[in-house]
Parts: sequence; C-alpha cells; structure tokens
Amino acid sequence: SFCGKDNMKRKCVGIWKCRSCQKIAVDGAYVYSTLTAAVIRSAVRRLRYMREQ
Repeated sequence: SFCGKDNMKRKCVGIWKCRSCQKIAVDGAYVYSTLTAAVIRSAVRRLRYMREQ
C-alpha cells in the first residue's frame, strides 16, 4: 500500500484504489497482492540494499 494502510478496494479487474490516499495501483485480478508481485518486491528490495553498500 502507498500510505501504509491496507485499505485497497478493487475498482475493476486488476485495478485497485487506496481508500485513504486515493492512489490507484495495478496488481492481481481478485487479490491485491499476488505471489509473483511479492517475489518481485523482495528482489527489488534486495538489489537496492546491495547497491547502497
């Protein structure tokens, strides 16, 4: 989530909107976070950490 809250509401297939900060995200069709997205996020986090050092 953008603002740290889990207030995502599905607008249509794959389109999610945060109820708190009103930002729109594209992710899974029926659940906000998919397994593939979690793998990508962890890889990006690891690469950013390695780049900083």
